[in-house]
Amino acid sequence: MKKFVVFLICLLVAAAPAGALSGFDIGIKGGIADNFDQPGLSISSYDLGRLNLMGAQVFASTLPLIDLIAAADYTWRTETYSILGQGFEFKLRDLAVTASVVYPIKLPLANLYVGVGGGTHSFSYEYIRPVTLSLADNDIFVPEGATYTGYHGLIGAKTNLRVLPLGIFIEGRWATINTPGENTSFNTWAGGLYFSLP
Repeated sequence: MKKFVVFLICLLVAAAPAGALSGFDIGIKGGIADNFDQPGLSISSYDLGRLNLMGAQVFASTLPLIDLIAAADYTWRTETYSILGQGFEFKLRDLAVTASVVYPIKLPLANLYVGVGGGTHSFSYEYIRPVTLSLADNDIFVPEGATYTGYHGLIGAKTNLRVLPLGIFIEGRWATINTPGENTSFNTWAGGLYFSLP
């Protein structure tokens, strides 16, 4: 998986024409992650619900037939649980760096794209608990923070604003992360603005 990501990044760099950046769009985005399922994480009545997401990505449209997307996404959520009448505050963060190859479908009003990709996900966890709350006695297990590889499918759409070098895009991803034991999975739904380089 790491070799695949490195290959896509190298392809992204190679796609830049010498002395020009035409065909590149730089975007920022915000959204949510839902259906987050990490089997190695166990908290009584565990339910993070929707996680927050913000990120940035670069679209490259300089190759024939395919486009490339490089992205960095930060996903997080803070939740407080009541366990035996005591508060347990839990924080989950994921920093993902990904590369994707997509097939563009050009339509009159927007460009659709569908593809696959891979990358790394750096999970980190924090919690605050009263000293009287035993994790083991209440079936609470919080794994150590670590970085894992993963892969995803994605579908999206983008369109230019005709009077400015700006555009809007929306995107959905379905991610699977290679965490120990069973894989972690979740979906992301995001939208944002991009700037087209001259």
